[in-house]
Amino acid sequence: MTISARAEEVNRMLKRLAFAALAGALWAGMGLANCVPPASTYFACTLRDGQKRVEFCQGPVTEGSSPDYYTYNLADGAAVSELYFTADAPWISTKYFRGRNGNVSETLGMALENKGYFYAFYITGIFGSPIRAAQLHVFDSQEAFQSDAGETEIQRHYCRPETVLVDWTFVGP
Repeated sequence: MTISARAEEVNRMLKRLAFAALAGALWAGMGLANCVPPASTYFACTLRDGQKRVEFCQGPVTEGSSPDYYTYNLADGAAVSELYFTADAPWISTKYFRGRNGNVSETLGMALENKGYFYAFYITGIFGSPIRAAQLHVFDSQEAFQSDAGETEIQRHYCRPETVLVDWTFVGP
C-alpha cells in the first residue's frame, strides 16, 4: 500500500470515528430531552436520588394557541417508562416564600392530572434566570396541589440542578 493510499484510508477512518462520536453525543443528548416530536420539553430534570428522569412535554404550539396535549414521562435512563400519560391541560400554582437574606423568590408549580393524582414540578427562580431549585411532587388531589399550606404532597423528589431544563416561553408570565 502506498503512502497516499494509506493516508486516504486513515482519513476515511477518522471521518467515521468523528461521525460515530457525533452520533453518540447526539444520542446521549437525547436523554436530556426525550419528548417525541412534534412535542417539546417545557420542564425536565434528573432526580437526585438516582438516574430517573422526569419530563413534562407540550404538543405543538402555533401563534395565539395553546398546545392540544401535554405528556408526563418518568423513566430510569433508557429503560421503559415507569409512568407515562397524556393530559389535556396543565394546572398552575404559584407560591411565594422568603429565601436567604429575606429575599422574596417566586416558586411556580405546574401539574398534570392523571387518575385523580397531580404530578407537579416546582421551580424556584426569577423569570428567565437560572433555576435555583427544582422538585417533583405528587399530590392525591387538586386541593392538595393548589393549597397554600406546605408539605401537602404524598411524594417529593429533588432535581439535580445541573440537569434542569425549562422552556421559559411556556413557563412564564
